[in-house]
Amino acid sequence: MTARVEYVDEEPNGIARLIGGLIESNLQDHPERERLLRPAAVGIVADDAGVGITLRITPGRVVVANGVVGTPAVLVRTDSITLTELASTPLRFGFPDAMRADGRAITRKLANGKLRVKGLSSHPGIVSRLNRLLSVR
Repeated sequence: MTARVEYVDEEPNGIARLIGGLIESNLQDHPERERLLRPAAVGIVADDAGVGITLRITPGRVVVANGVVGTPAVLVRTDSITLTELASTPLRFGFPDAMRADGRAITRKLANGKLRVKGLSSHPGIVSRLNRLLSVR
């Protein structure tokens, strides 16, 4: 089975294109990540750009929609730069690796509110799978 990324909107916003393209590329380069595609709804908002998206993840498929639709289990809010940093930060068990400087930088942003992840404590598995889907490492 080949996983696919689909866009709901005829003209996906910039964050939708960035995140959807990243997931699509990662699934092509790392087909073993397809096992991460388990049912989940995730919202991602880039506050500085004033745009957001919703990811609906199911086995074999990721659907990307402009805007935060409904009440996703996990909602990530930060700036555009931090979103790109998240994709390149080394992970340990699906979370930023605190043993590395860039992992600690992400953890600091989480601690000081520059990165907010609603649902982190109640849905850590979804957050971990999302991080691994987005990771370029």
